[in-house]
Amino acid sequence: MGLFDYRRYSARESAELAETSLKLATFGQVDRIIGIDGAAVVNLFGSIMPAGLTANTPHAALPAGWTKVGPAPLHLPADSVDADGYFIIDSPLTGRTYSGPQAEVFEERDAAGRITRLSVTFTGTNSPVDLPDYTQLNSGEIAPKLEPLLAAVRAYALAHDVAADHVLVTGYSLGAAYTNIMAKYADTLAGGFFANSNYIAHEVPYTFEGQDRVLNIGYENDVVHRAAADFPTFGDAVAHAPGLQGQDYALASSTDNLILFSDDYASPLWPAGPFALYNLVGGWSAHIAGIVSDAIPRITHSAFYDYTARDSLVIVSNLTGLTRGVTWVEDVRRPSDTHDHVGDSAFLIGSDYADRLRGNVGNDYIDGGAGDDIIRTGLGANRVEGGAGSDTLELDGKMSDWSVSRLSDGTTAFFSQSFGLNIVSGVEKVTFLDAGLPLIGRTYALAADHLEDMTWSGVFESLDQDVAYTAARQGTAGNDTLTGSRVFGLAGSDAITGTAGNDLLSGGAGNDTIDGRGGNDVLYGGEGNDRLTGGGGTDRLNGGLGDDTFVIDTTRAGRVTIEDFRLNDVEHDMIRIAGSGFTSAADVFRHGEQTADGLLFHLGNVDVLVEHATWNDLTPDMLTFGW
Repeated sequence: MGLFDYRRYSARESAELAETSLKLATFGQVDRIIGIDGAAVVNLFGSIMPAGLTANTPHAALPAGWTKVGPAPLHLPADSVDADGYFIIDSPLTGRTYSGPQAEVFEERDAAGRITRLSVTFTGTNSPVDLPDYTQLNSGEIAPKLEPLLAAVRAYALAHDVAADHVLVTGYSLGAAYTNIMAKYADTLAGGFFANSNYIAHEVPYTFEGQDRVLNIGYENDVVHRAAADFPTFGDAVAHAPGLQGQDYALASSTDNLILFSDDYASPLWPAGPFALYNLVGGWSAHIAGIVSDAIPRITHSAFYDYTARDSLVIVSNLTGLTRGVTWVEDVRRPSDTHDHVGDSAFLIGSDYADRLRGNVGNDYIDGGAGDDIIRTGLGANRVEGGAGSDTLELDGKMSDWSVSRLSDGTTAFFSQSFGLNIVSGVEKVTFLDAGLPLIGRTYALAADHLEDMTWSGVFESLDQDVAYTAARQGTAGNDTLTGSRVFGLAGSDAITGTAGNDLLSGGAGNDTIDGRGGNDVLYGGEGNDRLTGGGGTDRLNGGLGDDTFVIDTTRAGRVTIEDFRLNDVEHDMIRIAGSGFTSAADVFRHGEQTADGLLFHLGNVDVLVEHATWNDLTPDMLTFGW
């Protein structure tokens, strides 16, 4: 599974399509702009900027092995391209005009010179002449105008034994909208040849939602992305976005919760006015930055990419050197947000420089990337990958609040009853912030068999307070059956059972079944569709990523807290009431009350707190009954 999963392709193949299409789309966008070599300008800017000042080194180039195809190989006349070398597409509104609708054709060849893939790449807005064409995107009048170019590409593909599913159609901004229009009419354009082609669009104003044909990649904080959604006409789109304000549509074809965390977005004043198309300061920042950002490849190469899905909350650092050292990259609430995802599982992606990455109240996945990063986790169950560089994990509380276990898969588990569970790798140091020391925390190095206290290293070694790792029962990469008071299932679909005492049980990756039994237990499902059973003591249940089932055993007296009940774009959790006389959701709801901590249900022997939930979060179909 992955954020950019597309049609029949694997996660890795889909990621390659996302990266390749972005390079093609952005190169096509800046190739030449009214006679100026835009790609050369971008690359010159990138070469003269001091290292680390920009979010990444701007660079515009075709992917390796790809070249431009001119009109002659396509048997098109010389005047089919304009002065900048773009193929001309007649506008249904302005006709055949310079810098109106445009496209480029690219080909990829292997070492033997054979064409392996073709691309039709539509160009986005590069002059005011393009603006009128936005009004006909939804209704698709431009579709027949694509026919001359597409017929030529079809003939070229057939002549070189290139199948339709080896044609990649892409574009940026307005070009992304044309990508969707071509996908919408692909069954009839050029004799239907492109019906099975691959359509990957970037920062798209108009989307085609039919037939699972298009992947639309864009940022939530880009006012252009999804601006016209999939409404049938421009008028309908405007009616749903009064004042041309951006809308947070949930669309099946698009990434709906991807955030480019730049300097302006970090400001509490963002977007400095209405989140609207006419707000050129806040609304367009991510749209423009996306042309040169390396966010997409950083996402696809993240340690946690395979845990993401189409609508996962993914936050990518795009800070400059002016703010990077003092700004936390995190999930933040904004007054203009129409969808509050604070509390959802978030994926935070660092840059090649020294980032500050901070989790929130959800189960977060934090990848520092290169650079000497500072990573601070929030509550819940979190995964951390420090990446290259010397990275520091910052934890609330004192060392005595935490227990630490070294796991056989190379990770280190930090657990606190007050602050949750962190599974960590690639981190060199950990600082406990409330160390009782003036103005500083107590810092430890992660050694092979213990935490090495660095507070007095090299000065008063005898004052060091090194910490030994706590032993734990551990599973394997397969499906294990495990019992104990401190258990980590690791990979595989494991069956884990606790003891009569107080237990820490963690399933890890896989579809795990975890039962705490007696005592005051803490259960973590991890990644996968897990079944967690609580009851008999004071228990805390955290399902983690996936569609989890929280089983409440009402035959065991106690209190169960469900930390992360989620029903959102990527997680659909359930609650199962077992061993009780309750038979309907209405009956259960009558025994519930709204509290400051969430919904509290009094179910005979057991009180159940669904943490952070309100009555709007629960519906009858989320409850089932029996074992």
